[in-house]
Amino acid sequence: MQPTKRLKAVSLLGLGFAVLLVFRLVFLQIWARETYTNLARSQHVKHTELKANRGRILDRHGRVLATNLETQSFFVNNVSELDSLRAIAVRFSRRAGGDESAILSRLRKTRPFVWLARQMVDGPSEAELPEGVGRIVEMGRRYPMGSLAAQVLGYTDPDNVGIEGIERAFEPLLRGRSGEMSSRVDARGHTLSALGAIRQLPEDGSDLVLTLDADYQSIAEEELARGVADFEADSGIAIVMDPSTGEILAMANVPLFDANAFSRVAPGVRRNRAVTDRFEPGSTFKVVAVAGALEAGLYSPEDSVFCEHGELKVAGGVIRDTHASGWLTVQEVLEESSNIGTIKIARALGAAGLYRMIKLFGFGDRTRSGLPGEVGVDLKHPSRWSKRSLETISIGQEIGVTALHVASAYAAIANGGMLMAPQIFLKAQRQDSLFSVGSARRIRRVMSPKGARMLTSILEGVVVRGTGSNARVPGFRVAGKTGTAQQVKEGYPGYDPDRYVSSFVGFLPVERPELLCLVAVDSPQKTRWASRVAAPVFRRIMQRILGLRKTSLRHRSVELAVDPEPAQGPLASLSGLTRASAGRVLERLGIAHRFEGAGDRVVGQVFQADRQEALLYTTHRGQPRQGPISVPDVRGVGLRQAVYRLTTAGLRVEISGSGRVIGQVPEPGEMARQGTVCRVVCKQEG
Repeated sequence: MQPTKRLKAVSLLGLGFAVLLVFRLVFLQIWARETYTNLARSQHVKHTELKANRGRILDRHGRVLATNLETQSFFVNNVSELDSLRAIAVRFSRRAGGDESAILSRLRKTRPFVWLARQMVDGPSEAELPEGVGRIVEMGRRYPMGSLAAQVLGYTDPDNVGIEGIERAFEPLLRGRSGEMSSRVDARGHTLSALGAIRQLPEDGSDLVLTLDADYQSIAEEELARGVADFEADSGIAIVMDPSTGEILAMANVPLFDANAFSRVAPGVRRNRAVTDRFEPGSTFKVVAVAGALEAGLYSPEDSVFCEHGELKVAGGVIRDTHASGWLTVQEVLEESSNIGTIKIARALGAAGLYRMIKLFGFGDRTRSGLPGEVGVDLKHPSRWSKRSLETISIGQEIGVTALHVASAYAAIANGGMLMAPQIFLKAQRQDSLFSVGSARRIRRVMSPKGARMLTSILEGVVVRGTGSNARVPGFRVAGKTGTAQQVKEGYPGYDPDRYVSSFVGFLPVERPELLCLVAVDSPQKTRWASRVAAPVFRRIMQRILGLRKTSLRHRSVELAVDPEPAQGPLASLSGLTRASAGRVLERLGIAHRFEGAGDRVVGQVFQADRQEALLYTTHRGQPRQGPISVPDVRGVGLRQAVYRLTTAGLRVEISGSGRVIGQVPEPGEMARQGTVCRVVCKQEG
């Protein structure tokens, strides 16, 4: 009985095992067939990524700023199987120039695979490698021009992914799309065929063409670095733009660094300060209040403002001017950079009007340049302004801006009143075919063309007679403004008495601006005045750019430079200035002078070379304006007599040459309004 029961149990067990085996076989052959087929295929087929070439970065003329280069990378696999990690670290560091302690530290980590070095251009050969060290060839990013525009271009990580600057901002265009190749391998992973099957071809990244000009960039960096070194400053920024399109032709940051060795410098040096760092603009910001007043019809350039003899009480204290003045015209307020005059103009405009103008000029949003890391303006709504905010903001305090914001605002003045988005991207191309094209972008109208021309004329006076005289460029009419702003004391209320930002922004030629340049120097040591720190850097940058053979303006500069010396000699025109202002200009230049006439406004001038003295003709500003007058005929008379006749008639005078008058515009007998400029041409008698 017992054996029979055992036999049945064994039979049932065997039957159950057989049924289970059949079920398993059916499951594997039918339901799990696809899964195990794919698993077998993965064990016998190796998939290899075919990396795309990263697109190059070029300047506007096609010169290579960033490209790819074949490099070597070294690694250790199966670290746990190596006997002497220190020996590998010592030998590899000696041959490859790496840090022995850093290599040893990486080797001692518990990972089986360790990179020893990535993307070396000149590494050890296969025969020179220590046992256990492998080598592969990779494409690495290289910057042929080294430090040129390094903060703008940025850099990539070891896997060729952009992490800063243009490399990051345009990563989708530059990186391309990887391909894939499959090949059969044996059980040990060895390839069975020399050729694999291409499953997807790689698509290389697009070449990116920037608006930058490598020549302009090099000049801006060299002159900015010279200025920073001369005044022992902490850092500096220079921007060169085309004001009509917003194209950024150069964007320099000092200190410089080599983008090929970015990891060796501090993060602060790698920052593109032109878009990432805010500072209080100081006097360069005064154009905002003046622009608003001109547009609203509250003031004209000739209208006078009482400047309180240099001291003005405001909520919480006193605001002072560097030079005490009484009555100044709006023109003179900017020429002499009067804080008090600007405040009086801003008060007429009002908080709402000033805020509106600030926003119109773009000081409230990012500039839309597309550059990564750009910050907006630190600007409060008028509802949060203090009792003195109107006054302090109007003179460039209590507001934080970037250098690119200031450059964009002045570009709007230069181009006739249109705010343009700064442009760094020109086009993208693949294998000589255009893929994407950038274009000039208008944001909004800031000023009327007439208002922009008036403000440009005022800014020209700043360079001709005012604080921007060191920015003069021979042969060109230049307009611009200086700014010397104290910096906020870090961690404490108020300003640091020893730290300033000295800046100048200007454009040329005034009659049709084609180049704009901003220079800002952080914490100069020998002097803080922008007229001595930033304005000369502007002049040198512009002179060198204009001296390039390919520059369209170069030949005009040569022609204008050989014009005969005007009768005012070394003087620019002082017409329109008060006696006091004209006297201060001449004193700064060290030129003796005297006035002819009992008025308070200069209407003409003659430089007497034999005496090295300036003779200034004046008339009363307050004399009533009459209807049109007939232009006197001064042809054939001496210069002094001609100036006397014209100014007595109420005309202003511009003089070319010396001696007797041989021509005049307007012509004799033409009807003209008082204050019209009469241009006379003189020639010495035989």
